[in-house]
Amino acid sequence: MPMSPNRTALQIINRLRRDGFTVTIPDEPYRRVYSIPLSRGMYFGELVVSADKGRALRMSMTWQPNMTNRKAIGGSHIIGLLNTLPDHGWQN
Repeated sequence: MPMSPNRTALQIINRLRRDGFTVTIPDEPYRRVYSIPLSRGMYFGELVVSADKGRALRMSMTWQPNMTNRKAIGGSHIIGLLNTLPDHGWQN
């Protein structure tokens, strides 16, 4: 079953790609979600999208040098997290 994200999830995926993230969409869901790994330079993370309705459920992003982690649940909070994503990482 190919992933069919809703409008918000598709906007998030397109924005991540536009911002230089490697977004790897798996061929099949794991249970009822697509777990999409993300990476860009010193950042790595995961975006979870519902397999049934295509909703962006949650996202976690980690900056490697100090392992600072940010999490967001829901489409609007994920977009908010992306808006605060600096180029050079988060400070503790």
